[in-house]
Amino acid sequence: MKHFVFSLMMIFSVLSCTEAIEKPKDILDEEKMSEIIADFAINEQQFTIGTNINSENATRFILKKYKIKGQLFTDSYQYYMTKPETMKEILDEAQEIIKAKDPKAEAFINKKLKGVSTNPNGTAPTMAQ
Repeated sequence: MKHFVFSLMMIFSVLSCTEAIEKPKDILDEEKMSEIIADFAINEQQFTIGTNINSENATRFILKKYKIKGQLFTDSYQYYMTKPETMKEILDEAQEIIKAKDPKAEAFINKKLKGVSTNPNGTAPTMAQ
C-alpha cells in the first residue's frame, strides 16, 4: 500500500508541473475513478504482502468489473492528474472507500500519511527543476 501511495504521489508531483491536457471525449467521473483507484490499491496491497495473486489478471478483473478499457482509465487518470485539487478529492474518496471496506486500514493509512508532507493547499510538493 505504501508503494502504491508513494507511486501516486510521485506521479502527481511530476504531472502537476506539466501543462494541462485537453479533456478527453470520454472520461470516467470522479466517483468512478475513486472506486477504481481504491480497488487498485487493495489489489496492490495483496500483491505486496505476498499472496499468490497475478497482478496483471487482477488488474484485468478490476477493469472488467467496471466494464471499462484500460485506455479509458489511463486517459481519465492523466487528465485528472493535471487538476491537482480534483485529483486530491478523488484520492481522498478512494481512501474513504478503502476504510469502509476494511476498517483496520484506517490506522495504516493514517500512519503512512503522517510521513507524507503536503503543501498548505493539501497537494504534494513539486520537485524542483
